[in-house]
Amino acid sequence: MQKVSNRFAEFDLIRALAIVSVVITHAGFFAFRDRRILFVAIDTFQLFCVPAFLLLSGFFLTNKRENQNNPALVVKKRLSKILPPYLFWSVAVYILNNLGDIQKFDFLSLLRDILTGSVMPPYYFIVVIVQCYGWWWLLVKLRFLEPRKVLALGLTIQTIFTIFFYLTAFQYLSIPLPLMERWIFSWILPFSTGLLLGGSYDRIQPVLERKKMQILGATILFYLASIGEFYLKSGVNSEAWFLRSFFKLSAQGYAILFVLSILAFSKTIALPSRVSGLVKILAAYSFPIYLLDSTVVKYVLLVFYKFIDPVNPLLKLGFLVAGTLLGCWAIIYLLEKLLPKNYRQYILGI
Repeated sequence: MQKVSNRFAEFDLIRALAIVSVVITHAGFFAFRDRRILFVAIDTFQLFCVPAFLLLSGFFLTNKRENQNNPALVVKKRLSKILPPYLFWSVAVYILNNLGDIQKFDFLSLLRDILTGSVMPPYYFIVVIVQCYGWWWLLVKLRFLEPRKVLALGLTIQTIFTIFFYLTAFQYLSIPLPLMERWIFSWILPFSTGLLLGGSYDRIQPVLERKKMQILGATILFYLASIGEFYLKSGVNSEAWFLRSFFKLSAQGYAILFVLSILAFSKTIALPSRVSGLVKILAAYSFPIYLLDSTVVKYVLLVFYKFIDPVNPLLKLGFLVAGTLLGCWAIIYLLEKLLPKNYRQYILGI
């Protein structure tokens, strides 16, 4: 298994929680569609996952000050870790999805889907993260990495795009969600927060620790507000996708505060050694799991329907999540054993 540095163990925990939440999100589409409060609570809880990944990306860009000396090289190295696996799995999944009908193979549509992150719904994240790296490069070149200015700019842009989301949700504007969610500007606040934290973590972390109860309280309030916003908007003329989206104002606040809560309590979180080991594995394999889970969960679902169905929806969700994580781990483990070491990063990104 690939080792993960213990220097920032709290970020391993955030990354592990985020990837499990991603799996819960995708498994939840099949496990339940009911609006009962328990299901809404579970669905709302995972809304920190994608913003958390963006925040972590921003953090590790600015935490190493030497990155600013050669930003083009840093961006090149990071893209070399995500684009080859993304291209490989995009082509593989596209072929897998069209095995039943050879006539559906279309190189131009494949190219379009790769460029837009549309081969699988979660792949939009790759398009967003590439833009984030480009945004950071631009900020470095413009000498605009002063933390407060970066955060203020990110907050301003995020606010503008959030207004567009609300206007679209209430059908005052007609902007396709797939277009909106592929722009960095829809996600720029968590990324900017990461840039701020990375550049000033030694000073910010003690403040977070002193304010940990207030941060936890705010996290819970924003979480409850997101649940409340779900029910409030479900009773008015609002687009269904917005009810459970990352782009609600309450969800945006919850996502950032959730990460800050983990950082604030990081010194008091004591995990058993086995749990800590599992956290490191999930953190190390989070990217390949992200690329694989939407495909794997469909096959786990077939097993569920053949041998287990029907059961309580919560048990179904637990089976799908556990089965998907185990299936992804098995694929990654086998590829690590079979692939030459020099080629693993091009397929697994690790």
